[in-house]
Amino acid sequence: MREYFFLFTILAIVFTFLILVIIVYALYRIIKNPYIYPYMITRIDISYKRNVKLMDEFDRFLCSHPFEIFEEHYKYVQSWKKKTEYEISSLFLKSWREKQYRQILDDEHMFVFSLTRGQTRYIQRNYVKMPYKMSVESDRVGFSLKQVSERYKLLSEINFQCTLNEYYAKNQRKLMTKALKDQIKRRDNYTCQICGKYMPDEVGLHIDHIIPVSKGGKSIPSNLQVLCSKCNGKKSNRL
Repeated sequence: MREYFFLFTILAIVFTFLILVIIVYALYRIIKNPYIYPYMITRIDISYKRNVKLMDEFDRFLCSHPFEIFEEHYKYVQSWKKKTEYEISSLFLKSWREKQYRQILDDEHMFVFSLTRGQTRYIQRNYVKMPYKMSVESDRVGFSLKQVSERYKLLSEINFQCTLNEYYAKNQRKLMTKALKDQIKRRDNYTCQICGKYMPDEVGLHIDHIIPVSKGGKSIPSNLQVLCSKCNGKKSNRL
């Protein structure tokens, strides 16, 4: 008799424990916010780069991608919001779910731009340190569609030739990087744009600002040209 009583007690405890687990899980499902805002997250790897400015990287991304990708995501978010609001309207816990839904809305930061760096870390395995790579976020910012549109418009006014910080930089000569010079050489086919001298060996080849820096000229492709040393000397800082 005692054995049956002991067994019944154990079963009662187990059953009570299961009921408590189910109740806790149900409460957790009710309390937990089931809604996740559909951000558009763009990650840029800046490993091996120094003095990286987030807005410069964002500008470069805008210069190389059409604005339509942002409009399409904006439309998707609007569609997701309508669908979610319709589903909430038929729920038993309508007011609670609606409150949770409103908490995660974040249209002001719909487009997230993130800079990441690859880092080497180590893990101990069989008393041996084993290296592994992981991506670590170094900076992040979010934009609304209006902010992206305004930035895109400013970049279109300079024909997407560089970042806004570069365009308005005071020291334009500092922006004359080797990569930019090589781009102009290839574009102009190593040929002087005044006399037509061909300089494939780059001897006497100069990269000239069409509108001189002293007169407000920018270090952008449309304001740069290949000149030979003779023509560049004659031109000096004249237009």
